[in-house]
Amino acid sequence: MSKAGEIVKEVIGNVRTVQAFVGEEKAVKLYRDALINTYKYGRKGGLAKGLGLGAMHCVLFFSWALLVWFTGIIVHKEISNGGESFTTMLKVVIAGL
Repeated sequence: MSKAGEIVKEVIGNVRTVQAFVGEEKAVKLYRDALINTYKYGRKGGLAKGLGLGAMHCVLFFSWALLVWFTGIIVHKEISNGGESFTTMLKVVIAGL
């Protein structure tokens, strides 16, 4: 985006010269090309960030699901009560962070 910003700044700063030499079309083409390049890089970066954040949340929610499932088994078999199991579950999550 900085390249596109530089082009706009230069054209607006020299608007009389650009208009005198009929450079509007060239300026628009340069600006469009700069924006297209920025858009391509933005899409790749957005995809990478989205996949990374999605994978992280996937692991987080699967961990919670596994913890709740296992805690349910422990309470159901009366190895521990619900309060102690829930406290232990939260301790495991906080320690994992």
